[in-house]
Amino acid sequence: MNESYDVVIVGGGAAGLAGAVALARSRRSVLVVDAGEPRNAPASHVHNFLTRDGTPPAQIYAAGRDAMASASRSRSATGR
Repeated sequence: MNESYDVVIVGGGAAGLAGAVALARSRRSVLVVDAGEPRNAPASHVHNFLTRDGTPPAQIYAAGRDAMASASRSRSATGR
């Protein structure tokens, strides 16, 4: 398998997923590599995140992964 991407993003947190969605919507091919171990997993909710204040981190990541999955030019992989 020999794939190439315009952009590789390391880290599938809120910022990485937002960047991936924006780039894919701009017709760039994107790969997001994430270990699947969010640093804020123990937190019950997030603060100061526009429109998502009080949302559990897992819900934010799920929404980001859903948005990324709907972008045809993006893919995610688990790894370090």
